[in-house]
Amino acid sequence: MENLILVGYEMILAGYEGLTVFVPAAITIWVLRLRYKKGNDRETGGHILWMLVFAVYIFGVFHFTGAGTIFHIKQYGLEYNVETINLMPFSDANMDKVGYGLNVVLFVPLGFLLPLIWSNLNKIKYACTAGILLSLLVELSQLLNIRSTDIDDLILNSAGAMLGFLMFRLYSRITKRDVMPMAYCKYEAAIYISVMFLCRFFFYNELGIAKLLYGF
Repeated sequence: MENLILVGYEMILAGYEGLTVFVPAAITIWVLRLRYKKGNDRETGGHILWMLVFAVYIFGVFHFTGAGTIFHIKQYGLEYNVETINLMPFSDANMDKVGYGLNVVLFVPLGFLLPLIWSNLNKIKYACTAGILLSLLVELSQLLNIRSTDIDDLILNSAGAMLGFLMFRLYSRITKRDVMPMAYCKYEAAIYISVMFLCRFFFYNELGIAKLLYGF
């Protein structure tokens, strides 16, 4: 019985974190949809569906990397351990090959989904830039929750995004997928990711909810 209660608490925490990402994502989709020109409703509907898939992916990135929030400042203060910051690429003698591989794999969907959803991002430089910026955003936020901030993660995440893009190009050639540009906002992807990150950053109080659930 106790195990079931603990599982329930974990589900509540995950659901709460999800709300801080998916609710703003849904609102952003609705606002951006007002900018779409009237046209093929099927095409617009498909675009929105893929944006929802992308929101699930971004939630996964924030969740599994443990991106920091503003509430971590109160929990840990603004001081951080210099030893948790690594600015020398691949300088760790005890290289975690599995961890490195997971860092690459985690960002492969980013490079694949960006050109799939937003045709104006169908260039490898956009996949690389997106990989760098999203990874940098997560790494900097981790300074607030005393997790390690590592340039290796930045490099590997970016490599994963570029690999994902190459997989998309291969997929496009095999399926002969003809991407038709839609009349969406030029910076829609950047706005979408930023809104999800900022809402989680300002509204996800993991420790506060945990205290209410577990009573400590």
